[in-house]
Amino acid sequence: LGSPMGAATWYAIGNVLSSVAIVLVNKRVFAAGFHFPFTLSFFHFCFTVVFYRLLLACNLFELPSSPMPEADKFKVAFAGVASIGFMNVSLSLNSVGFYQVTKLTIVPVTLLINFYMYTVSTTHKVKLSLLILLAGVGIATVSDVDLRPLGLAFGVLAVLSTAMFQIWQGTKQKEYGMSGTQLQYSVSFYQALSSCGLSLAVESFCLAPQQLDGRGECSDSTMAFLSQWRAGRVPDGIVGTILATCFLALLVNWCSFGLIGKTSPITFQVVGHAKTCLVLIGGYVFFPVAGDAQQLYNNIAGVTVAMFGVVLYGHLKHASSEGKPDCLDSCCPAPISRCLDVNKYATVSPSETEGLTRHDPDDSKRNTGPD
Repeated sequence: LGSPMGAATWYAIGNVLSSVAIVLVNKRVFAAGFHFPFTLSFFHFCFTVVFYRLLLACNLFELPSSPMPEADKFKVAFAGVASIGFMNVSLSLNSVGFYQVTKLTIVPVTLLINFYMYTVSTTHKVKLSLLILLAGVGIATVSDVDLRPLGLAFGVLAVLSTAMFQIWQGTKQKEYGMSGTQLQYSVSFYQALSSCGLSLAVESFCLAPQQLDGRGECSDSTMAFLSQWRAGRVPDGIVGTILATCFLALLVNWCSFGLIGKTSPITFQVVGHAKTCLVLIGGYVFFPVAGDAQQLYNNIAGVTVAMFGVVLYGHLKHASSEGKPDCLDSCCPAPISRCLDVNKYATVSPSETEGLTRHDPDDSKRNTGPD
């Protein structure tokens, strides 16, 4: 963890491992009948609040030197909870294929928001690597795309809230000089409050006829689940499993905040898509199933293309941070290299180590030749 690159690498590894683990454990929770994502998120955020309070009481955690305004805390927290909520609603209203398309659009939307709201642009080389990555993931994961108007609306909200949440995770850490854990601590109370409100609104009571059993009683709500748990009609160990998800959620958020703080929201998305590819590869190797041969070929081809994009993105980032020529400089003709990176010989700003360069409208008027 001595260097920023080393810290980012460990955050990325931790994010992948903890994300896969929490998906598996959450499936066990949902399979036990507790399929209430907002309530589960509420437990996760409450656990985070209590965890950091205990660390603070034991002098094992330091508060940020520059306090974050309450309005900013609520803004970041609400964007995070809204991202979870809108993504879940989008998945329930649309096909899995459209849901995957929604996740893919987060990267270009993040680039657009960075450019128009924060005047931060991305080099053409990085855009090329991202295009290769997204094309590969799209080939591997998108099959059926069933679109509904209401589903489209929630998909758009999901993309916007997710992009803003991830951008703010990075900008607020830099703005207030805090670490990822300090930002996580700062927003966790408002995240718990927001998720509690959503849980009470949509999961605590029966709102649809299909939630009623044959006797007209509510059978699909957190209150009904609590009654069944008291009566001993739920699997043993469900409380311990929920507690395990709380630990894993804390680890996922810690790695996510840390990774974005050390790198950028785009790098975080690249790690997420790489994780998807690794899960697909693991499924092919350890759980082979008979199915459509064409879809299998598409999956293999898509994963191969996507992983090439991931490797290229990582190589470009590393070469940029080291100030060394990259593979595109070596294999592309000079005119193409100049088109891919018009600022190759310009003064490098700190943000360019993440593949990002400050956009200046007057750049086109200046002659940026070699020093």
